[in-house]
Formats: sequence, C-alpha cells, structure tokens
Amino acid sequence: VHFNMVMGLGFSEPITGQVLQEVEQLYANENQSVYIIHYCEEIQDTNPTNIFEETNYKAGGGWERIVWKPAPITLLQTKRNIHVEKITSANAAAWEKFIIDCYHYPVKDWLLNFITDGWHHFAAYENGNMIACRSIYTGTNNMAWSGVEAPVPVVMTNDLEPDRILWKHIQQFCYEKNVTLLVADIEVPHADRDAPVYHSFRDLGFEVKYLRKLMRKKPGIL
Repeated sequence: VHFNMVMGLGFSEPITGQVLQEVEQLYANENQSVYIIHYCEEIQDTNPTNIFEETNYKAGGGWERIVWKPAPITLLQTKRNIHVEKITSANAAAWEKFIIDCYHYPVKDWLLNFITDGWHHFAAYENGNMIACRSIYTGTNNMAWSGVEAPVPVVMTNDLEPDRILWKHIQQFCYEKNVTLLVADIEVPHADRDAPVYHSFRDLGFEVKYLRKLMRKKPGIL
C-alpha cells in the first residue's frame, strides 16, 4: 500500500549499483515479495540502464508524472448529477468502506488515520451513492500530491467523469489554499499520450512532465 508515500519524486544522486542495493535492503527489511523502483530516463544525469540489466531488473509498466500549476478554475460542464463532498469524521467510515471494497485491502481502521492535518479527502456522489474518491496531501512547502484514489482511472474503471469532477473541486480547493503545485499520476501510460485519460487531464490544465518506468525484480535474483 503506497497511499501515504510520495512515489518517484526523484533520487538525490544518480542511480548506481550501491543505490540499488540500499533500496533493496529497505524492501528486504519489510519482507516485500518484489522490489520496485520508479526510474525516469529524462531526468537522470547518467544513463543507468546497464545497471538495471546487470542486476536483473525488468521494466514492468510505468506511471506518467503530471502537474498542475494553480490558476483560476473554469466551470466544468457535465450532464450527470454528480456532487462532491469533503470527507470529515461524519462520513469517514463510508469513505473507508468504499476504498476497501475497491482495493480489497485488509486495512480497516488504518485508513481512518488519514483523517489528519495535511490530508484532504474528497468523494463524488451520484444518486446518493459514493462512486469515486480522491485525496491530496499538502506539505510544509505548500505543494500538494495526490495519494489516495478509488477507483483508479483506467486501472479500475473507464468511467473518467467522476474523477474529472473530483479534480475540479480539488483544483478549486488548492487554488483557494494558495498551493503552488499539484502533482499526480496517470497509471496506465500510452506511448503516443493520445488516450481519453490524457485528454481528460489536459482539459483540466495538467501537463505531462515525464514517464517513470517501474523496474521490478524478485528477491533472491542476483
């Protein structure tokens, strides 16, 4: 579960064999079944592709990093009767159940710890039913990143409208809170970046910055 982690904001130094060993040790300490490293060629000072090959990492998908620089929000046109509510202690239990039902994670009660300072959770409702949710975390640098969403667009659903409406509310919230940058991901990348999910985010004002490859390796493989 990576709801409470910033994924792929970058290494502080170029990737080397020693860096990979240090990352693998962190995974080993947590008894993880697969090592996963987010790797971006565009921002790497030196090309470490041979390092991954030599240590038996394989590319296994990728995520597109997208960003939005807050600006005045335009009205969203939709034919559906969807409204958005901010999650509070009053509706947190329903929000928790919705996420668990989507992901099938055994994390009851743990998610409620996310109802805390820094986290802001939003849910979309249609005909009285919760149909989507998305959260952001705002840090001390006044940047925000998206950390909890369900269902994940394209991965879990092709109905992008609820998420699009959620984003409009989140963008308005960030604009009013003077957030300087909003960071999110497209979790099913396309080589030509010409797919409905890309069009949806572009319509919202997001810009695709770079692709982060997911480099995977099973423990025990040298």
